[in-house]
Amino acid sequence: MGGKKHTSKTLIQKDAMHPKSRHAFQKARVMLRQWRLNEAKHVRDRQKSAKGTAAPLTTVDRIMTFVLLLPEDKSHLPDLYAFHDFISTFYLGRHDEELAMLRKEQRPGRLKSKRLMELEDLQAAEQQEYREGIDVPDLCNETNVALLREWKGDPQAIPLFRFVRISSSDRDLCRVVQPGTHKRLQGV
Repeated sequence: MGGKKHTSKTLIQKDAMHPKSRHAFQKARVMLRQWRLNEAKHVRDRQKSAKGTAAPLTTVDRIMTFVLLLPEDKSHLPDLYAFHDFISTFYLGRHDEELAMLRKEQRPGRLKSKRLMELEDLQAAEQQEYREGIDVPDLCNETNVALLREWKGDPQAIPLFRFVRISSSDRDLCRVVQPGTHKRLQGV
């Protein structure tokens, strides 16, 4: 009977079986299949619960956000302090207007709206990540910014760009976490 999916219920044995018997191997396959199904279920549950909450942005979304928030008239940010100001003003503060509007609409003594809670959670998570250290595209490098503006959002092209880790707890430190493999970045 090839192709039949055996379950632990169909393999119930009244007496003990030999460790190298056909039934023992069937039982091992059934247990392995059950374990894989449970693991897949846990992964789906984690993904479903992550979608329900306001999770921090994915890498592609974060890069696109930084590129779109950077003004067109600037070819790059002049120094690390300007980079920190850019993050705290534009990136972390991009939802401030909507949050203020939602807080104004909220009636006293009522529960917060779902959108308000999502935005507050998102803002708190991003601020925590910025405090601990956040990996961002290097906007102080003019070549890197030009490459990012030409980029169409392909996730496979991410290794081409230069990334740095910066933190609000140490504003003088900037560590290169990905030097970028693009040929225009090699000489810089």
